[in-house]
Amino acid sequence: MLRMKVALMQPYFFPYLGYYQLINSVDEFVVFDNAQYVRRSWMNRNRILNDHKESSFVTVPVSKAPRETKIKDIIINNNTNWQEKIFHQLLYYKNAPYYNNVLDFLNSCLLNCNSNLSEFNTFLLKKTCTLLNIDTNITILSQRFPHIDSADAADEWGIEVGKALNATEYINAIGGKEFYNRQKYKDNDLDIKFIHPILTPYKQFRNNFMPGLSIIDVMMFNDINIIKNMLESQELIG
Repeated sequence: MLRMKVALMQPYFFPYLGYYQLINSVDEFVVFDNAQYVRRSWMNRNRILNDHKESSFVTVPVSKAPRETKIKDIIINNNTNWQEKIFHQLLYYKNAPYYNNVLDFLNSCLLNCNSNLSEFNTFLLKKTCTLLNIDTNITILSQRFPHIDSADAADEWGIEVGKALNATEYINAIGGKEFYNRQKYKDNDLDIKFIHPILTPYKQFRNNFMPGLSIIDVMMFNDINIIKNMLESQELIG
């Protein structure tokens, strides 16, 4: 029987390497935009280095919306030049070996901003995956499967998507390991596994490696072929 691996995740803004390891480990990656939007989450910001020996956030501002607003309905606030602020923050990396390459890439990404946050983040994910030679198919849940607009329990969204794609295996981030009822997936003929990312240290500007930063940081210091090897540094846990 042909194996089909699928993952479902909220659309993050230039997420850390582990997120791309998850995408790289499946055949179909579905952007989960039907959940409630969480303010100050990874969906509109991520971490990079700064000159204070710590990390700071690069942020996409969003328009005010009611608390219960779904991710798919969140709009980017383009009344401020947030792109210019991000490029200014990235000046810290001006001596990084791949600074110019990354800046060119980010110019092609950030200056083509879609007003819808979910669609914009999906666009960024696809662009980054193309750069990293990840060929996983990426789609948006509300657009590809508009009939899947609810689940009986929070851990059953993966089952609904898995059935719609005729998947045999559902892969989730390791953080959800205790949240999911494995028996539910078994009852629906789905194996469920969790990806444990291995974040290989690389040379930054400081002595103490700071892991888990945005993929932007990874790309500033590493050749694409090195990053491709990093994508394989993960474990699948049953």
